[in-house]
Amino acid sequence: MWEPVRFLLFSSIETMSAFTLMLAAFRIKVKDFFWSGLFVSLFMNLQSYLLRGETSLSALAPAISTMIFAFLLVVVVKIPAMWSALIAVLGTFVYTVIQFVILKTLFAGVDTATLSTSIEGSALQLVTSIVVFGISYFLLKFKIGFTSEFDNFTLHWANIGVVVLIVIGLLGSTLMFYLNDLFLLTIHMAIVAILFLYYAIKKEREE
Repeated sequence: MWEPVRFLLFSSIETMSAFTLMLAAFRIKVKDFFWSGLFVSLFMNLQSYLLRGETSLSALAPAISTMIFAFLLVVVVKIPAMWSALIAVLGTFVYTVIQFVILKTLFAGVDTATLSTSIEGSALQLVTSIVVFGISYFLLKFKIGFTSEFDNFTLHWANIGVVVLIVIGLLGSTLMFYLNDLFLLTIHMAIVAILFLYYAIKKEREE
């Protein structure tokens, strides 16, 4: 009875911290979009809970969640579609990398196969979320991050490359989840996140 409540509670805290980080990186305060974010977070985690029992579909849950994040950024925050996809992938991947570092430092002896159903998994989600909320607060407090003046994507090679990288990032992460290779998943996400950060910094300097 309490398992769905536990899963939705800690997963929603996790999702909201990732959403906060996505916005804070572009100097946008989450308080203006809190209730919309919370509603979408609950929906997102409900589909994750339903999919995790289906072995053949559970690997799709992270990619689906990332696309829902992008949809939220388009519809609620009013960010252009391609920028929303970039921010959603970047925020999700950075959060996952941070969580992997915490897992290996504070939860090194925990069996990763039981994380989604154990109290240690919930503790990992909570600790990671606290760290990410702290990073987001630091970014907003000291006005660190990219400007939120999003231009529309035009079809030149750099932007086409971003679209291709988004697709590769989502497909690659889905494959890694399916193979259950946490180390390769983290390396993959770190590389994609670094490339997206490089692109965002490049665009910032051009403006």
